[in-house]
Amino acid sequence: MASTLEVFNSFRQYIADGTIDLDSTDVYLALVTSSYTKSLANTIWANISTYEVATGSGYTTGGAQLSSNDVTYSGTTATFDASDVTFSALTKTFRFGVLYINATVNSIVKPLIGIVLFDSTPADVTVGGVDFTITWNASGIITWT
Repeated sequence: MASTLEVFNSFRQYIADGTIDLDSTDVYLALVTSSYTKSLANTIWANISTYEVATGSGYTTGGAQLSSNDVTYSGTTATFDASDVTFSALTKTFRFGVLYINATVNSIVKPLIGIVLFDSTPADVTVGGVDFTITWNASGIITWT
């Protein structure tokens, strides 16, 4: 199962104008069903939240908070990384993971960061009562220059 992460168009603006500070803000990863039609033009979590998987069976509405958020700099490259995310004893069917800020910043309620397509077919991912771990790329979740 191959995965890719794309940033929402507004993320670039949010980083540039200081709305999002990735290493000091609550970043969450929510699981979203295939009923959602991916649009990088979405700007806030409310644009997508109605497609989130239901709470229960190893999942809590709003998703999982990332931990150990860190932004590092090397030369002209910035990298955002965090610890891998595990949903314990998860029983769900979903297609996407959505990264967002779980707060209101600069009057923007829960701004979006990026979206992960978990299966590039694309196909739904069905998990039945096991720990499901999202392992971020060893080079970081997002890197920009």
